[in-house]
Amino acid sequence: MAQFAIKIVDHTNSSDGLKGRIQNQLQGLFNEVFADTKDSATVSWGTGAASDNAVIHFVDDVGSSYIDAQWKGATIRADAGGHTRSRGKVSGSEFYKHDVIGGKRTMMRDGSYGNIAFHELLHNVLPGWSADDLHGDKGGGGLAAAHPKRPLTPKNIELMRSGLSVKTEQLL
Repeated sequence: MAQFAIKIVDHTNSSDGLKGRIQNQLQGLFNEVFADTKDSATVSWGTGAASDNAVIHFVDDVGSSYIDAQWKGATIRADAGGHTRSRGKVSGSEFYKHDVIGGKRTMMRDGSYGNIAFHELLHNVLPGWSADDLHGDKGGGGLAAAHPKRPLTPKNIELMRSGLSVKTEQLL
């Protein structure tokens, strides 16, 4: 029986209410991933630790990228909902409180945060996969698609389970 730790690190000073909704959304997805198994995942907010199986940073927007601040040179689309990059054996993931659509900065739809975070965590735990692989047929659609949306597909579940089964060093 494996217990996986998923940590969300807040760089936005967001309200406890918003953070609680995001945590519940993401926890619900991991509950689906491990339904009918002896394994489980616990999603929590805090400081990332080397012992965490996956760490994702919640930042204000692309311009506030934690990944770019740590690893200069990130090319991130201005309208991205999140970003993941691997450097050597280390994976770093983030998702954004605000996005820019048509040049206008707006808060994301509240319900989309969990979907985007899950999508970026798929990239995180599958560091050998290209974006084309994950976003294409190999990823199984759903939350692996370039524009992630529910439902969580059987392939998404299989990929997250197999990805978490191999410990990947995280950008803390």
